[in-house]
Amino acid sequence: MVLTDRELFLLIICTVFYITLFILVIQNNRRKIQLLQSRLDNIHAMQKMAVIEQRGYDVNTIFSSPVYLRIKQYINEGQSMHNDDWKELAEVVNRVYSGFTEKLYSLYNMSDQDYYVSLLIKVRVAPKDIATLTAHSKESVASTRSRLYTKVFGKKGSTKDWDDFILSI
Repeated sequence: MVLTDRELFLLIICTVFYITLFILVIQNNRRKIQLLQSRLDNIHAMQKMAVIEQRGYDVNTIFSSPVYLRIKQYINEGQSMHNDDWKELAEVVNRVYSGFTEKLYSLYNMSDQDYYVSLLIKVRVAPKDIATLTAHSKESVASTRSRLYTKVFGKKGSTKDWDDFILSI
């Protein structure tokens, strides 16, 4: 079988196209791997520094804070939290766990829902109560937790994996 000039030209164009596409896919995968490795390195550094950076505040500072006591009241009454409560809770958590918010946002650009769920995990609120406080379903909260683990670590994880990570930083 003899190829015409046009067929030969099309064959060369297609070959160049596929080789270029292959190279682009490889470069994109390398970039993703480097990004995930950078995140993991950042995570390990955060976990090592978490205990050191508590600035002398005791974890009980959180549990005796007015906002935490209001959270308990909201749970008992089946109410969701207000904007001012979220701000106050973030301040208390960041006072005890230095830079908690910045650490989270350095790993992944979270939505408010993602951040609120993570804040409540940090102060050891049960998932069913997180659903009440955020005015979302338990399924939505579970989905948020497992999705965040997958986004940050680049691999499938359980809701407990995300909780354990949040508690470790």
